[in-house]
Order: sequence, then structure tokens, then C-alpha cells
Amino acid sequence: MFRAIRRLAKHSVIYGIGHILSRSIGFLLLPIHTTYLSPEEYGVTTLLFSSMAILNVVFSYGLDVAFLRFFILAKSRREKEKVFSTAYWMLFSTGFLFSILVFLFPSFFGMLIFRTNQYEALIRLSAGILFADVLRLLPFLLLRGEEKSIQFVTLNTANIVLTLVLNILFVAVLKKGVYGVFVSNFLASGATLLLVFPIFQKWLRKQFSSQMLGELLRFGLPYVPSGLAVVIMDQISRFFIDRMMGKAATGIFSAGYKLGMFMALVVAAFRFAWHPFFLSTSKEKEAPQIFARILTYFLLLTGFLMVGFSLFVNEIVKIRLFGVWLFGKAYTNGLVIVPIVLLAYIFYGAYANFVVGIYLKKKTGWLPFVTGLGALVTILANWLLIPLFGISGAAWATCLGYGTMAIALYWVNQRLYPIPYEFGRMAKIVLILGMGYALGKESMALGYGWMRGVCLLALPLLFFLFRFFEKREMEILRTQIRRWYKKI
Repeated sequence: MFRAIRRLAKHSVIYGIGHILSRSIGFLLLPIHTTYLSPEEYGVTTLLFSSMAILNVVFSYGLDVAFLRFFILAKSRREKEKVFSTAYWMLFSTGFLFSILVFLFPSFFGMLIFRTNQYEALIRLSAGILFADVLRLLPFLLLRGEEKSIQFVTLNTANIVLTLVLNILFVAVLKKGVYGVFVSNFLASGATLLLVFPIFQKWLRKQFSSQMLGELLRFGLPYVPSGLAVVIMDQISRFFIDRMMGKAATGIFSAGYKLGMFMALVVAAFRFAWHPFFLSTSKEKEAPQIFARILTYFLLLTGFLMVGFSLFVNEIVKIRLFGVWLFGKAYTNGLVIVPIVLLAYIFYGAYANFVVGIYLKKKTGWLPFVTGLGALVTILANWLLIPLFGISGAAWATCLGYGTMAIALYWVNQRLYPIPYEFGRMAKIVLILGMGYALGKESMALGYGWMRGVCLLALPLLFFLFRFFEKREMEILRTQIRRWYKKI
């Protein structure tokens, strides 16, 4: 069991590094955007990027998922070329059509997103970004399919560096504001598209198979509803806040939410390794026990990170990078939502753990219902909670949505593939970490901020006092501690 779990941990780290590189751009840009953009300007930026996230699902309509499957399973070079060419020409055609519609009717989309025609130039730039992004989608997926991880990470890193440098130039140096943000992203997307041009030369052919397209669509389209539901859950709060509280509040919420997405990176690293792991481990006799133990360890790790990050978030945001605050002072009211967002993504990680049954029993048709229920709860909770609790209500709405998804999928999973989850041990995790967090917050309120560190360092001791660890786990811990001690 422990050998299998160590294998998952190893691959989570490897995949996590690659994923963090691709997702870290949001954190790297946070000091620039929260320093040189007002909360209202950042709210405008967020609303348009949130709209683009939703449109990205529409632009790809499941062909990305289908392409990766059919490309990997193709038995010959010629068949792989047919899969790539068919998917690419289809995405090029529909992407061009969708982008032209956005470009030609910015007034319509402006009223839909912002309720004003003031940002037509930004919407036209976003049309170009969406088109460039859909064109570079397949080359990046192809690199994953061929397991060319170094090339994949190199290109991702190049895109990150380009985006960061261009944002510094247009936003921090030239002071172009929101317009500078989207010009930077447009140029970075275009440049990255040029970098993947050799992949087009290698694989793209003047051929199109209607039969292959039919197979791709039959496989990919069912993923669209669940994909849309998850994106809506993640983004819809911004639009509710904009309508109910204004763009400045939207910007403050979005900055705080982006800090909380630290946990999203941890969960994403786990998910990248989790799917191939449980598929390969499912035939082992003790597979259900392994899966149960992994959820326990996942909650232990992410819960500890949540408590530590939440207790010291005020110090974290005061870090200065090249003379710029990590988090602009105008956005400090957004820090209140950080613990809630961290908790929301822990629920999302639990949801990812519960997919075992529907995948092993090939019952993925449950996913649209589960994610749809989560999206519905998120929408209703935003409508009810924002008038009562402001941006905290929006964060709780997202948390409730992910929690609903996790509970619903747990219910489905246990009927398809029962797993003996360790609820007693998980209850101890919640109790101990909850005590540590509450004591840390209380010490801050009383003016003894240094006690937070004591509370955090005392948590491992509490786990021992509550007899959380089993005998075998204690032996492994002692062995590992001895190894670390010898290295010192």
C-alpha cells in the first residue's frame, strides 16, 4: 500500500511542477495588476477574463479531450496525422467563425458582460486571444500525447515569460492600464503560436475526415456540459458581485480569490497524477483501502496548508518583489475570503478523489448531473448570500458549490464502487486543524501574533496526542526522521 502511495506522491510532484509553471502567471501578475490597476480596472479585467474562460469551453467544444484520446490510441503515423489534421481544421474553422462574431459585434458582448459599450476595444482584443489560444491548443496536447514533457514545459515557460515581460512593459512602464493587460496577452498568445509552428509543419496535412470528425464529436461533446458547469462555478461569482456591488468590489474579490487559488495548484497537481494512478491500481486486492487512505492523507496535507496559509496571509501579502507589494494595499479587504477559497478547493480535491467509481464502471454520464447540481447551488447561493455578506457571501457560494459536487459524487461512487473511507480519522483532522486555526486567530485578536507560529508547530504534536497515526505509519515516520537527521 505505502509503495503505491509513494508512487502517487512522486508523480504528483512532477506533474505539479509543470502545472504550477503554467498556472503561476496569475500569481506573478498579481503584484503588477494590484499595484498599477485600480480595483475597478481590475474588476473589468477579471470580468472579461472570466467570460473568456467560459468561451474557451465553447471554442473547443470537447475536441481537445477527444483529440488526446484518439491521437494516443492511433496505431500508425498516418492515422495520427489524420486525427491531428481533422481536429485542427475543424477547430480553425469554428474558432475563426466564433472569433469573427465576437470581433464584429463587440457592442453586444459589451452589454452582456459589462452592461456598457465602453470596452469594445478590449473585446476585440479578446477575440484575437481566443482564436490564438484555440489554435495552439492541439500542439500542446500533442506534446502531452507524445510525452515530450521538456518541450511542453519549455513552451509553457516561454509563454509565461512573454506574458510577464509584456505586462511589465505595457502596464507598469507605459501605464496603459486595462488595455495594456489585453495587448500583452494578445501579443504573448500570438508569439506562442509562432513557437509551436514547427509542430504544425510536422503533423498538419491537407486532409479532413468526416468519419473521424464524427467520432471525435461523439466522444468530446458530452464533456461540454460538465466543463461549462465547472467553469461557471469558478467564475460566476464575479458577475453577481459586479451586478450587486460594482466593479471595484469585483476587483477586490478577484484579487483575494487569486491568492486562495494557491490550493487550486495543489489540487491540480494531485489530479494530474490521480487518474492514471487509480486506473493502474484498481486491479490490486487492497485498492479500495489504498484509495481511502489517500483521501485521508490528502485532507491532512491540504488542511495543514490551509491553516498555515490562512494564519500568515497578512504577512505573505506584504512581501515585496522588485519594490512592488505582492498584494496592492487597495485590495486588502479581499483577504477575508482567502480561507474560504482554500476550503472550496479542498472540497474540489475530495470531488476528484470520488471519481474512481464512475470511471472504473464507465458511468461518466453522471458527471453532467453532479457538476450541474454544483453550478445550480453556486448560482442560488450567490443570489442569496452576496446581499447578506458581500464578497464573503460570494466565496461561500463557491465553497457550497464544490461541497455539493463532492457530496453528490461520493453518493454515486459508493453505489458503484464502495470504498471504506476513514471518516473517524478525517474527523480528527478537522477537529485538530480547526482547533489550531481558532487558537491562531484568537491570539491575533488579542495582540499575540507570535502565537500563530506556536499553534502551527504544535499541530503535529496534537496528532500524536489524539493517536491519529497507526503503528505502521509511526514506523515510517521514525525511519524518515532518522534519514533527515543523518543528512543534517
